[in-house]
Amino acid sequence: MIMRGRGAWAALTVVSIALSVGAQPARPTSKAAPPPPAKEAPAVPAAEPPNAGPGDEPPAAATSPGADAPPSSDLGEAPRPVESAEGKLSPLTPRPDELPLAPKPPPSSELERLLTDIAALRGRVAALTTTLFKSRLRVIVETRGDSARLDGLSVTLDDGVVFAAPPRFDAADERVVYEHAVAPGEHVLGLDAELYDVRGQRYRSWQNARFVVSVPESRLLEAHFVIRDDSEMAVDFPDGEDGEYDVRIELRARVAE
Repeated sequence: MIMRGRGAWAALTVVSIALSVGAQPARPTSKAAPPPPAKEAPAVPAAEPPNAGPGDEPPAAATSPGADAPPSSDLGEAPRPVESAEGKLSPLTPRPDELPLAPKPPPSSELERLLTDIAALRGRVAALTTTLFKSRLRVIVETRGDSARLDGLSVTLDDGVVFAAPPRFDAADERVVYEHAVAPGEHVLGLDAELYDVRGQRYRSWQNARFVVSVPESRLLEAHFVIRDDSEMAVDFPDGEDGEYDVRIELRARVAE
């Protein structure tokens, strides 16, 4: 009896120990340490390309897909170009009907008729002046100068040309270039002359003079122009680099009749 009681007690003790062990909470397992960070491999310098020959082209650099994209703007998308139906002309190009057309030149026949009418009108005015006025004006031109020559000459009366010298006109002697009936009173008589030196034709001078003359009633007024040229520029300047122009226009007016 005693042996059975001890065996039962021992079995009960073992069962209680086992239950107490199973009732204890499990201890947390320690976390595994994180692996050490991987070391970066050292940068390897890019291999230099071989020396390019004269005809070789360097390889194009690789670009990312969005490298050439235009930067974004707050203004929105750029307007698309509008294709014109007229050959894609610029909007600044004027249309053919936008500019005024130049007037067509008159036919040669009309121009000749106009010049004929003007000449006839001048003739009528001259005849009327001769009939109405008995006052007359005579213009004389004379040049003085051993080396001076005329290369152009015109006489004006009240800003209208009444005489234009022909080529090779010589006035070393007195030349009557104009004589006509005019209205009595004051008139503006002018002379335009171009002269050159026979010793050096590149040395030239231009003279322009205006004078007021008074034509008496029913009388003849004689206006005598004298062009004096005593210049030595063509001789002195090429030799000594010092010269002078000496040109004068004189007018003498007198009642002849």
